[in-house]
Order: sequence, then structure tokens, then C-alpha cells
Amino acid sequence: MTHRTAAVNRLIVLTVGLLLLGFGAYAIAWDLRVPIVREWVSRYDRARVTALPDQDWWGWALAATVVVGLVFGIVLLALDLTRRRTSAVAVPDHESGTYVTVDLGSLANGVASELAEYPGVRQTRARAVVERGLPTLSIVVTADPTLDIHDFTRKSEDVASWVASTLGGEQVATQVLLHLDRADHPVHAEN
Repeated sequence: MTHRTAAVNRLIVLTVGLLLLGFGAYAIAWDLRVPIVREWVSRYDRARVTALPDQDWWGWALAATVVVGLVFGIVLLALDLTRRRTSAVAVPDHESGTYVTVDLGSLANGVASELAEYPGVRQTRARAVVERGLPTLSIVVTADPTLDIHDFTRKSEDVASWVASTLGGEQVATQVLLHLDRADHPVHAEN
């Protein structure tokens, strides 16, 4: 989910939540016999309100509400479930004059495997995603708290430079997120 989609989701949830909160507060206030709410309710034309379902347009209004709600819900769900996967990148091969297609997911797995060899690294996870319109190799590294952070950072930068040179100027970012386990966290042997 992109930041824009997340912002739209939050705005929709805030709006619907405030509307429901308002309707609920209004109903509770009426039930508690709050004078101003009782006065507002007494101003309703009860005959007109109870006659609304008998109007010719009522069925069409309900059908339109259902259709608009369904379309809105499906569009919002489709935006939320849209994967941010990257497409393959075509890298020119200057010797042959052709293009080589590189799968960024496989490249991310290769980078993660390279970083997994570093002493003190316990686990790596890799994926290729689109972050803010830029294809990104996202590597999450979980490591021992005694890891030499300076040297690991240099190693990560070397790997990122290698990726940039391999892709021949294509706009692809490499992101390495380092998580250090707690000092008192026991090491679990992996099977």
C-alpha cells in the first residue's frame, strides 16, 4: 500500500468513524432525554418521515446506494490489495548490443544471501517492491547485538554499489534495514 492510499484509507476511516460517533451520540442523547435533542426530534414531520419508504424514488435511492457502496468498496479494496511488486528491468549488454532482463526479486534474494554470510547475521529477508515510484530491493537483516555496525554498513554499501553497477544506470534503490537482537536474546538454532 502506498502512502497516498494509506492516507486516503485513514481519511475515509476518520470520516466514517466521526459520522458513526455522531449518530451514536445523537441516539444516546435522545435515549437519555437530553432536552435539546428531544426538541430537534420533535421538529421532525413524522408523517413525512414515515411516508418516505412509500415514495416512488425510494427503491431507486436504495439501489443506487447499494451500487455506489459496492463500487466504492471494490475500488478501495483493489487499491489496498494492489501489490507493489516490481517488474523485470531490461539492462543493456554493450558487448552484444542486446538487453538482458533482470528479475529484481531474484536479485534481492541474492543480495540477502550475500549479507547472510556476514559474521553475526542471524537471518535475512528480501523482497523487491516499489517505494514512492522507485523500484527498491528491500533487505531486512536480523543480527547479533555484538555485530560490528561500521563494518557491516561498509559491506552493505559495497553490495548496493555492486547492484547499481550491475544494473547499468537503471533507477533501482537498495535498502538494507538492520535489526539487532536484544543482548539477552538467546540464539535459536535453525533446523
